[in-house]
Amino acid sequence: MEPTFPLFRLPENAIVQVLKSMTPNQLFFISLASSKSKNLVTSLGLRARNVEISIFGRISVFLFTTNFNLTLNFYNDSIDQNELSPVDITLPVAASFENQGTRIQPSIPLLSFSNWLNHVRTVFCYTKPPNVLFYHDCERFEVQSLKNAIGNVDVLYVDIEVTNVYSKEVLKHFNASNELLLERNPFEEACEFQQFFIQNYKTFTFYDVYSLDDMLLINSEKVNLYRPTTQKQFNQFVKHWIRGSNRRLQYMYLSIDDFVSREVFLKEIRYVDAPKIVREEICQDHGIGGVHMVVQIRRKDGTAAVITTNGFLNVLYVRFIVMY
Repeated sequence: MEPTFPLFRLPENAIVQVLKSMTPNQLFFISLASSKSKNLVTSLGLRARNVEISIFGRISVFLFTTNFNLTLNFYNDSIDQNELSPVDITLPVAASFENQGTRIQPSIPLLSFSNWLNHVRTVFCYTKPPNVLFYHDCERFEVQSLKNAIGNVDVLYVDIEVTNVYSKEVLKHFNASNELLLERNPFEEACEFQQFFIQNYKTFTFYDVYSLDDMLLINSEKVNLYRPTTQKQFNQFVKHWIRGSNRRLQYMYLSIDDFVSREVFLKEIRYVDAPKIVREEICQDHGIGGVHMVVQIRRKDGTAAVITTNGFLNVLYVRFIVMY
């Protein structure tokens, strides 16, 4: 039998000194023992800089701080029993986590998923909305229950393998305050889908087909469009921007798969080649390497923008950067 140490019989200041010598995983484990242990661990002032929740066949909560990461896994056993069985996250459940390469799953406490999240937020002084990512097999979790447990989200990601029906439910219940990443358009009607182009996200990332009308509705500051478009569509977009569209847009990334020449790409658009110092500054600030072209254009109200290109063969990678 391993020896035990009566930690909580020590004076409180001595307990705190012992806790300070422990790893974050050990501290989290101890915080589950009682209300007193939870309060003592919380008093250490451990702070998470980010919390990410991945939902697939199970739910994983990733907690990131400056010095360590912690992963909690839920509903592992229900995956082993039946991958397709629905899960009621309002019922008490145990969590498993890693400690020095060993998986630990204490039999107690049993908490609802919502209470587990509250415990994490309290112990690690985390008050921001988490990032939430939906993957294949997430359909076994009811969306409204997840919303009730998680609340608001900062970043929302919906994978291409999530069904259209479930994706619609996710987008209905979860409204990302900062960033939306959507791999597929789950809607049949354009007007339903275009509402996400209109939203004023800080960053909007989309992997599916989009039209010029969609581009002109963009109201986010930063946009990444990963399905290639045509040089004609991009040319038309730039002309609309010069006339005053997309006033919140600061940065857009996209690719063009039918590039012919600069003359066709920038047809009827007034531009100048960026000076070397501007070219170097743009490439450094945005991590762009191997650029083929950096040109400056100007909106009718005087706002300047830079278009950079690089690529391989006939695929052109374009960055449209507004100079505020």
